[in-house]
Amino acid sequence: MRSLRDLYTQIPQDDDKLKRFGSEVFLNRDGTSLVDSTGSRDMPADLPVGPDYVLGPGDGLTINLWGGVSQSFTRFVDPEGKIILPEAGALVVAGLTLQHAQLNIERALKEQFHNVQADVSIARLRSVRVYVVGDVQRPGAYEVSSLSTPLNALYAAGGPTGIGSLRIVRHYRGAQLIRETDLYDFLLHGVRMDGERLQSGDTLLVPPAGSQVAVFGMVKRPAIYELKG
Repeated sequence: MRSLRDLYTQIPQDDDKLKRFGSEVFLNRDGTSLVDSTGSRDMPADLPVGPDYVLGPGDGLTINLWGGVSQSFTRFVDPEGKIILPEAGALVVAGLTLQHAQLNIERALKEQFHNVQADVSIARLRSVRVYVVGDVQRPGAYEVSSLSTPLNALYAAGGPTGIGSLRIVRHYRGAQLIRETDLYDFLLHGVRMDGERLQSGDTLLVPPAGSQVAVFGMVKRPAIYELKG
């Protein structure tokens, strides 16, 4: 019958052309890797800088004053974690949250200027060096924004290779395992790896993929899936 023939001709007859589920997430529409020919990729941070952002050397601060004095200036946190304030001298801000730093800056300036108020915002984010190793397209060291998450760094490295795992991504800080992430949570449910921001010296490890199974025929997502546990 024609209706049955039309139905069954829609079913793939083999799994030769099946792709790994999730592999195209790390490609552009033209099929090329997200990293450029030099191996670098500027990944814009898509997280806002909130009052709980912790300052560090290299961050740029814009300080706006009003009240007893009207002034606006930019200061960068030096390698010792300090900024130089007009008339007030050096003030250590590294390790403080943006909100706490604003209170300390305003307190220090009030000793020099009558009834002054201050607003502090981030003018430039510092960069941190992280390492992406294992079965990724371009393993190596990457300079990323201090707001970057492991997912940003993984995109910068081009994502896992054809044999790299999509179920296990390990985030290390020194010898300590910070988190182990299953990328299927992101691919299927949109759960991003935003729980922990990267710090300088952190390492991401993508191990080889585990057991895999090909699913094809009358299913919505015919593909090769990686098993876990």
